[in-house]
Amino acid sequence: MRRRSLLVAAASTGALSVLPKGAQAAAKPAQSFPVLESLAMPVSAAENRQFSFTDKASAYFYGRTHQEKADDWFYGWNVATKRIFQDYRLLHNGTWLRRADAKVVVSPHAIMRDYGQVKETLRLFDGLTALHVDVETALPGTLVFDFEGDIQGSGTAEKDGVWFRPKEAPTSWMLVAPVEPSSHAFAVNEILAIQTPSAGFFILLGLSKAEVRRSLSQLRRTYQSRTIARMARMEALVSGSRALDAGDPDRTKALLWMRLTADQLVMKQMGAGIYAGLPWFNDYWGRDTFISITGTLFVTGQYDVAADVFRSFAALQDLDPKSKTYGRIPNRARPDGVQYNTADGTPRFIITLADLVQRTGNFALGKEMLPTVMRAIEGMLDHDLDESGLVTHGDADTWMDAKEKGVRAFSPRGNRAIDIQVLWLEAIEVALISTSLATTDPVLMTRALEAMGTLSRGLRDKFVDKSSGKLVDHLKPDGTPDLALRPNAFFALEAISKATYRDEIDLASHQKQEMIRARDLWKGLVYPWGVATLSQDDPDFHPYHEHWHYYHKDAAYHNGTVWPWLNGVAMTTLLRYGVQKEPWQLFENMNRQALREGAVGSLAECADALPMPGAIWARRTGTFLQAWSNAEHLRVWHEEILGVKVQGGGDAEICINPQLPKDVLNVSMNTPLGKGLLKGHWHQGQANTWAFELHGTDAVLLFSTDAAGQDWVRWPMKAGQRVEIIEDQGRLKLTAYDHQNRVIGETISGLDKLVDGDRSLFEAQRQQQKAFDSLRDEVFKDLGFCEPRLQPNLKSLSVYHDPPLTY
Repeated sequence: MRRRSLLVAAASTGALSVLPKGAQAAAKPAQSFPVLESLAMPVSAAENRQFSFTDKASAYFYGRTHQEKADDWFYGWNVATKRIFQDYRLLHNGTWLRRADAKVVVSPHAIMRDYGQVKETLRLFDGLTALHVDVETALPGTLVFDFEGDIQGSGTAEKDGVWFRPKEAPTSWMLVAPVEPSSHAFAVNEILAIQTPSAGFFILLGLSKAEVRRSLSQLRRTYQSRTIARMARMEALVSGSRALDAGDPDRTKALLWMRLTADQLVMKQMGAGIYAGLPWFNDYWGRDTFISITGTLFVTGQYDVAADVFRSFAALQDLDPKSKTYGRIPNRARPDGVQYNTADGTPRFIITLADLVQRTGNFALGKEMLPTVMRAIEGMLDHDLDESGLVTHGDADTWMDAKEKGVRAFSPRGNRAIDIQVLWLEAIEVALISTSLATTDPVLMTRALEAMGTLSRGLRDKFVDKSSGKLVDHLKPDGTPDLALRPNAFFALEAISKATYRDEIDLASHQKQEMIRARDLWKGLVYPWGVATLSQDDPDFHPYHEHWHYYHKDAAYHNGTVWPWLNGVAMTTLLRYGVQKEPWQLFENMNRQALREGAVGSLAECADALPMPGAIWARRTGTFLQAWSNAEHLRVWHEEILGVKVQGGGDAEICINPQLPKDVLNVSMNTPLGKGLLKGHWHQGQANTWAFELHGTDAVLLFSTDAAGQDWVRWPMKAGQRVEIIEDQGRLKLTAYDHQNRVIGETISGLDKLVDGDRSLFEAQRQQQKAFDSLRDEVFKDLGFCEPRLQPNLKSLSVYHDPPLTY
């Protein structure tokens, strides 16, 4: 109480001397960032949305737009997984600035609160552990800074500001200081006040007072240029070589926001890495990182950063040959320790490494990572295979990893899950191609090839139910198959198809079986708000993520709860059959979430499977910003809907196989290609036209609208050339132009077969395509979504707890 009284007294009695005559806040240099500025998002007090910013190193700030008091454990400033302070308040001329009354605008780089005659802007700086609370006002008077909560510790006033020892980081020093040393600050106990007009306050953290003072001195000289550099970095991610127009202003805004909020999770906390999510997954998770890396870094051409992420995880690999987790990359890496309890992080590391090498032609990186890959494969072969050659693991070592009090798995999938077999099968295959394993260690290569064979046979023989044709989610330790309908089967569809196909099998029947499995997974698990982790018809289904009167939230975590990151594989599966309607609806629903719901510009970690009674839409739950949710959404846009995939090296190729709905017009997107750039235009004015320009490099362009990949046009493009493609009566015609817009050639799909005189092959492929399309239309007719339905007598709702359960 005494502290509050002192604050008000200091502000209202003019305890500060006034600024010298003519003194004013330093002028801010003007620089334009048009795309970044166009993303500014007004937020109303009724919405009171979450927001977050990071320093791209080890700190983030999380808050709500209009909230006065912190009500979340992780609220505020967090550095290297430690909470530093929860929030702050400002007092001007004896009156508290009420956030509930402010007009608030959230931008990717800052939040601005307009209180009328006073404007407050909060921003972070790249690579510097500091915050800037910028205050603009023409009114002379006193501005007081005060912390909310108590985790900042006790404060001590000194000549440069007020010093604190945060309770969770007691070896560090935090300083609250005026931006301008000439602001005539008044500091006593924990109070810091300055005269206005001014440029506000800095909050800095360091290991010593000397370090903090050096940072303060540097920041006072450079904060404006640092602010501009940070905005310029963000602008570069959404314009120029990465420009995007998604054909609709809101869709464009949502995708660019998601690109930037995904990028804010790319950090340097333990080397380069990607935070799994905010607010509480502010550390590196292996599986999350290598699921997220494609949509976060690959599709925007940030290949050097991606390579550093692989190096960081390689440096943390378990190197102890006697360890049961020898060769694994971390499941979780935090400043206070590393854990290796993941069966899927390591094969995903190998798969995405091979993808990066293929995209860039950076075979030097493949060779650099070769020892890491060899140890990973060797460790799996030595420690994880059962007698039949399947990969074993613990009950909670897959991505469905929730445990009760860290012991009992809520969704036990031990000890042979279908997705783990598939991931290792693919990891071994791509490792042999991308990392020179075959020529480096013939013995290990032979063992790896044998493992591929046994894994493929195991998928065929043990993961397809003989009577129903359904896929087995996992084999229990006693060999019993678990046929629960779970989304893990999405990851296995292609591998199962390859493993079960034989020459004597009718192709159409085989394709139909594939499609039926995909359809049943979609209809059984995919709601308009995302993919559930367990069928609502399963007796172990939990309809709501957080329902504490009935069960612990982690009991529902992978037993019904929706995870938006799974939308990626579900949409990909259908789009590759040419089924567009339902994936597009799901895609647009997620765009709306990012733009209008929850944290500004972000996709959440989870959602309830079913709407609460009386509601028509499911609640978002879990972290408000989850890396793989954003990343998979962005990957699907770039690589499945627009269909752009690149392959670098000496024979660079750009394959474009779009699945963009015909009523979505005038889409354009730039794609970085090493030192070059692809400018693409989809559905220019009408649905049957496309155009692409290549700058700074040469590459072969292949284009098809055929989901089955039967009918392509091909053109070897030189830098400066442009191609226009028109579809007419099912045939593609490509016209090529030079840099002076002169026609230099034409080609049509299927022409290579006709020129070679192999008309019979061409006609056979055309008939095969028609048969595929007909079969697809039959299987996926009237597909829709899973219709939410609460089954009676669910076990999860059988016991009511009063008071409700807690952690």
